[in-house]
Amino acid sequence: MLVPFVIDADSLAPDPAWTAAQVHTCHQSLLEVWRRVGLLTHDGDSFENSRLKAAVQQLPQKLRTLWQEMLERAPLRACGSGWDGTLKADNISQLIGITSLALVDDGRAEVDFELAEDELSRPVEFAQGMEVCRLASAVQAKTFQKALDQSGIHIELGETFDNIWALRFRSLATAHIKRVAIVDRYAVSRHFFHPQAQLSGLERFLRLLDQDADGARYVSLFSAWTPELGEEKLADVKADLAKVMARLPSKKVQRLKISMVPNPAFRVRGHDRFFRFGDYVWDIGLGLQVFQGAYSPARSSAAFKTGDDIVRGYKKVEEDLAGDRRTKVVEVP
Repeated sequence: MLVPFVIDADSLAPDPAWTAAQVHTCHQSLLEVWRRVGLLTHDGDSFENSRLKAAVQQLPQKLRTLWQEMLERAPLRACGSGWDGTLKADNISQLIGITSLALVDDGRAEVDFELAEDELSRPVEFAQGMEVCRLASAVQAKTFQKALDQSGIHIELGETFDNIWALRFRSLATAHIKRVAIVDRYAVSRHFFHPQAQLSGLERFLRLLDQDADGARYVSLFSAWTPELGEEKLADVKADLAKVMARLPSKKVQRLKISMVPNPAFRVRGHDRFFRFGDYVWDIGLGLQVFQGAYSPARSSAAFKTGDDIVRGYKKVEEDLAGDRRTKVVEVP
């Protein structure tokens, strides 16, 4: 659900015609929408050596502090395309397939991209799927607004796993977020007893993550000893999921840590099913079941959550499940 976006490095400098309050409002609103649904894509292979970082370093102290705080916590993505950090009409095509939104200052918006004086943003005609927007109006960018609108849309009966993944998870997989947590009471039992003609939801999710991740990923799974598991033992769970890990083609999912929790504990400590990528959470009513088979078997709630206080609650669920003295843990490398 994160929107990949780029900023023209030269456009980050405050407009001298603006008041200090206007400059602060511009940057504060950009940082807020970034925190909620943005994935900053920078020039070069390393942010430390990027033109964008150099531009951040030149900001006034108060703005620089706000940016540095955000950069310390937000995942970033390197462009890796030879883009030099400058956005112009003659080079924006380099970013097709890499970003969805390009932010520029007013001068560049009007001169290079021919926005009218009262026009906040527009699609880039020669770069399909990309929007160019004034930096000062980032929060009004249609691409950001669409992501915010979609952050609570239900998964529909019959929605394909490809669409579920592409709309809600792919950008999270490509972000530099190494640790992923899945809390799903029925994940293991549904994996053990899924129809043999289709992948289980757990294996499908791991395959998609392995396919799109930009580097190593470490997954923690919290599931329960539901009655369906019968006489299955922890060693059986490890052996079966070791086979799943061995089938992952790219091996970017490097570890699966499985916490098997007593079934009654989920009723008290973790009734909801969710996926957590760092400080971003998808709370999905059916959990991994939406990835079982080619289509979602039923309509499911789906809500994208961010923010320290909100995500802290989900982390506390994981801590409580892990802290139950009856929980058994096994790792599959």
